Amino acid sequence: MSMPTSQKRFRYTCASALFALVLPCALAQAAAPVGLLSKVSGTVQIVRAGEKSTHLARTADLILPGDRIIVATNSEASFLFCPEAVSARILEESEIEFDSPLEVHKGKVTDERKVGSCQLPDNLSATSEMPFGMLRLRPSNLVLVSPFRTSIATPRPHFRWEPLDRASGYLIDLLDHEQRVLWSDTVNTNHAVYSASAPALQWGQKYWWRITASDGQRILSEASASFQLLPQEQAERVRWSEESLRRMITEHPGDNAALFLIAFLYEQNGLFDQAVLAYAELAHRIGPQNWVEARLVNLMNNLGWEKLYTDLIQ
Repeated sequence: MSMPTSQKRFRYTCASALFALVLPCALAQAAAPVGLLSKVSGTVQIVRAGEKSTHLARTADLILPGDRIIVATNSEASFLFCPEAVSARILEESEIEFDSPLEVHKGKVTDERKVGSCQLPDNLSATSEMPFGMLRLRPSNLVLVSPFRTSIATPRPHFRWEPLDRASGYLIDLLDHEQRVLWSDTVNTNHAVYSASAPALQWGQKYWWRITASDGQRILSEASASFQLLPQEQAERVRWSEESLRRMITEHPGDNAALFLIAFLYEQNGLFDQAVLAYAELAHRIGPQNWVEARLVNLMNNLGWEKLYTDLIQ
């Protein structure tokens, strides 16, 4: 298995907490990760490339070129190794080096399986332990949730917004890049699906949608947002990869590998609202892990979300 030349990783620490303002600290240069630990059970340690000391491993720890994973008795660890697009499990009393090729110094690797999509985000090494700031809130009292400054992979978008106090109805308009209204509808709920009888949306194009809330007699508030429809080939690749990863989740429910890959898939293709939900689920499953929480908060900032809308986005 081929992978980049081993480089020493310079370590540092930054205090951080979700949704808390954190002072910046210096970021050190590091080798790009080649994988991650998708599940850790028991006592598992990492020896970073170029170091002799061991570090207690946790689920979601990033694996760098030349790192060694040491699994103790009555313990195990599962991993993703993206240079070979493989997921596997390290049994107890084993030691594995993630070099070129993957080296089993002791013990055994089992349950090896190929994954259809295994690509880590390009900037993961630079943000793996990045401090992050407070969420930036939108001033409007009418909050559009999705699709908001994101891409989508379906020509029939599902629009969602927070209900507004005293509003009895909502007018929704969809506009093209020339600000022509393609579709309008009035609903008394806080969601609507683009009608199948409306003009077909064009792959790869940008659109705007606008919500006007009223109490039946007067307009209470209005807000608008844009979204991008992926090119058709890209949307089909995303759907194919997602279906493959969802099957992997069903087949291996105890391993987080496929959920990591789904989060990466959404993020890399600009499906930021879906990426937020995947990272949020990971954060709930694995507990504190700086790089996961940082990506979650940064994506929420980009979307303008002040909270997780798990009740709306499914």
